[in-house]
Amino acid sequence: YRHLDWLTAEAAKYGVPVHRVCAGNVREDALRYQVAYSGPMEERQLQRGETADGQTRWGAMPYFVLGPNGEKGMIRRQCTREYKLDPMRKWVRKFAGFPRYARIPVNHIEQWIGISADEANRMRSSGERWRRNWFPLIELEKTRAGCLEWMRENGYPQPPRSACIGCPYRSKAEWRWLRDEEPESFQEAIEFDTAIRKCGGMRGEVFLHSKRVSLSEVDFGVADDADPQLWIPGLCPACMT
Repeated sequence: YRHLDWLTAEAAKYGVPVHRVCAGNVREDALRYQVAYSGPMEERQLQRGETADGQTRWGAMPYFVLGPNGEKGMIRRQCTREYKLDPMRKWVRKFAGFPRYARIPVNHIEQWIGISADEANRMRSSGERWRRNWFPLIELEKTRAGCLEWMRENGYPQPPRSACIGCPYRSKAEWRWLRDEEPESFQEAIEFDTAIRKCGGMRGEVFLHSKRVSLSEVDFGVADDADPQLWIPGLCPACMT
């Protein structure tokens, strides 16, 4: 959150407010609900994000799975919608002054999204007539590298790619950055990675890394363009990060 803290202070100089929206702690929720389930039926409920009473939801994280007989898989991701997209949509609606179910005029809200030109395939409509997504970096033909260069030239700090601490979609380079620049957060990720295999509620073992070994055992020391966990455009399009 250091970069967000800097951005908040910088934006305040120009009278631009920065609002933070929170829907809970995905790692805490993951462990709490994983403990609550065991057996095939409960595992299916967990992936749907339901509790025993069907009232509370948890957006499943895309763990890498190693089955009892060595089979490999990945849990369907729901965390982006549950912890980012839906909370943001609800906040925007409330900020615009429209209660739930109230009719909102077409294109009443223009929402700017910072997807760069080299990630144009991640563009998506809002899916709602009252919200229009606009992608200014794509319109300006600004690539991610171009944006970073512009920030360097103007003396701004380099922004990290936003991702949750325990996100399985992190590339080797991103895990290495977290280890070197945010060691406390990296240790939290290791502890979470260990905990998800102790909680039960899953058939087989689950991991945060595609190698399906403990995060503490993965060698992040050397950049590798062939890393199978490198971020691939379109892999997680809804994150828009």
